[in-house]
Amino acid sequence: MNVTKLVLTNFKRFTELTVDLASAVRPPRLVLLIGANGSGKSSIFDAFEYLSAHHKGVVDIDSEYLEKAPQDGMSVSCAFGGGFEVCRTGSNLDSTSPPNWSLKSVFYGRSSLRTVPELEVALDIPVDVGEDHDRPRRFIDWDTRFEADVALMTENVLREVWGQDFDSAGMRARFVTPINDALTRIFANGSATGLRLTRMIPALGGKPPDIRFRKGQSEFHYDLLSSGEKEVFNVLLNLFIRREYFADAIYFIDEMDVHLHTGLQYALIREIVEHWLPPASQLWTATHSLGFIEYAAHSPNAVILDFDDLDFDRPQTLVPSPPSARVFDVAVPEDSALKVFPNKTLVLCENKDALLYNGMGLPDFLFVEERDKNAVGIRTRADDRFLGLIDRDFIGTEEIREIRRRQPNLFVLTYYSTENYLHHPANLAELAPPGFDESQYRLLILRNMKTARDLLLVNLERSRNGYEVIKTFSGEMKSRATAEIARATLSEDFETFYPFLDMKSHRPGRYLASFNLPRTRLAGTCWMREAIEKLFA
Repeated sequence: MNVTKLVLTNFKRFTELTVDLASAVRPPRLVLLIGANGSGKSSIFDAFEYLSAHHKGVVDIDSEYLEKAPQDGMSVSCAFGGGFEVCRTGSNLDSTSPPNWSLKSVFYGRSSLRTVPELEVALDIPVDVGEDHDRPRRFIDWDTRFEADVALMTENVLREVWGQDFDSAGMRARFVTPINDALTRIFANGSATGLRLTRMIPALGGKPPDIRFRKGQSEFHYDLLSSGEKEVFNVLLNLFIRREYFADAIYFIDEMDVHLHTGLQYALIREIVEHWLPPASQLWTATHSLGFIEYAAHSPNAVILDFDDLDFDRPQTLVPSPPSARVFDVAVPEDSALKVFPNKTLVLCENKDALLYNGMGLPDFLFVEERDKNAVGIRTRADDRFLGLIDRDFIGTEEIREIRRRQPNLFVLTYYSTENYLHHPANLAELAPPGFDESQYRLLILRNMKTARDLLLVNLERSRNGYEVIKTFSGEMKSRATAEIARATLSEDFETFYPFLDMKSHRPGRYLASFNLPRTRLAGTCWMREAIEKLFA
């Protein structure tokens, strides 16, 4: 089971949010939601609960909690990999699902409030696992399944003991070995921090369950474990008990990285995705964890959805984000990234360009988003541990040489902006879209240059006045630069005028529209990669 598209209308944080996973190369096993606190990640899980609540036979969440604007209609629709869709509006549920298919076992979620600090006597825990009645109804509620999971585990063990074909070795292989194998992979068994389950005795005689672990040469009661160790055991036990009932499902677990340091974060998410998630299922989890982000960024079976810095009072569409330093910055501040990625050269660049540059896959570089050209220049001047890469805009050739002389760690694009590289004729020619005529395209760009020239020259000085990187240059050098740009705009030689044409505003959009080439694909060419690498040579 996998989600291909999710649309939330007037739902909690969102006016209209579309999550579109169609661009993923394959149906992802892991969908990682990242973003600042309050950006709306956990609201996705409330939407999954809203879709499935009718089928799980319990009272709905109050609509006042879910509706963004009570006077408007609220709806959630979800499309699945099988080519069918479920949509709920109010109490109406419309579905194009196949026969004998039910939402009851399609969604399985856990809130972030699930850690049990110490074992207590749990009184009367009637649980029908397949009905999922003990789940949290909202993702601000406590998830109390751990006590039930302990009771169910010990009950299953006792049933095995009193079965006709009792086999102690087989029982250990079935109930203990899978958990200990997972703990070994996560905690590195054999070291002083290795962890192994050694005892799990049910609540008897009015006493709490007795669960013990070995760490190094000592045995510890559950109550004495760290919060991170308890969190790992909680998640593993829950999946061990319940995954057979949700074998083809969308799992959603909020902040599974709670209390874990970076190394354990990575090991835990890898363990869950590669060993514990049922083969036909998909996991959605919200996180601020560097370890989770690092795993998702390098896994072919994972995608990252970035909720940060978006105005959800307006319609928004989220698609998988390429692994960029902007994504890592959710977990690691810019300065810390130098320590976290010691084998990478960190390059500060303007705005969203980091997404495109990182998408090129340059192995030695990690591009980090800064606010604008001036911010890049100031930051790299103050800290030479970073490189900087800025748009050329209207900077002259002599000025670029002077920038490089004064700030050897600051580089300037050869062309006006990243857009000029993406839509360079040679870059488009490499992709060879059907019907593309490079000669015709070059003529269209020249025509756009002639159209834009007069307005460009009128605004040239005003535009350049905002460039902090040339602020202290001599008036004579600045005059030579404006004269150079003015001459270049009159030229019909492509490589003379093209460096100063704003392709964000003046590319032949109507001509390009028919080829439907997304920016991420344009950034992935050999020509583009070599052009950017050449700047740093």
